[in-house]
Amino acid sequence: MAQIWDEMFVLVELVLVAFFFVACLCSACLRRGGGGGGGGGEGGAHANGGQQQGRQPRAPAAPVAAPASAPPLLPLYAARNEEQLRAPAVLPHFPYPARARATSSEPPPACAICLDELRQGQLCSEVPACRHVFHEGCIRVWAKKKNTCPLCRARVVLPRAAYGVAAADDMV
Repeated sequence: MAQIWDEMFVLVELVLVAFFFVACLCSACLRRGGGGGGGGGEGGAHANGGQQQGRQPRAPAAPVAAPASAPPLLPLYAARNEEQLRAPAVLPHFPYPARARATSSEPPPACAICLDELRQGQLCSEVPACRHVFHEGCIRVWAKKKNTCPLCRARVVLPRAAYGVAAADDMV
């Protein structure tokens, strides 16, 4: 009777060792990227010497980042940190138009950032949220650091259409 128990114990040990070996083998295959089943003959050994066809070894996964030259499509929604919440570096700009002053006592319009007068033909940019006008270079530098209008503190954000993204209500 003791001999039967010894044989049974050896058999159970062999089954457990085989199960452990198969589990380790499957785990190693999955880690290498070879898990995918046996459909279509992919990834298996073939009659051509046991080599795999069409499968390249995978490189270690690395974080994917957009190219430095391409701006994100939705910087306000896809941002993960405060730096990404900054306004785009280029706001729409235009040459400042000539304005006739109503009275000579009215001061000429001035850029609130550099305090210089806005003159006809100078490149200016407008904050889309509040429509305040500044020199193009002044507001570009300001928006990179502050992301708010220097006069009213409205967020310096381009309209959604400037990013090529339509609002949901525009699609209906």
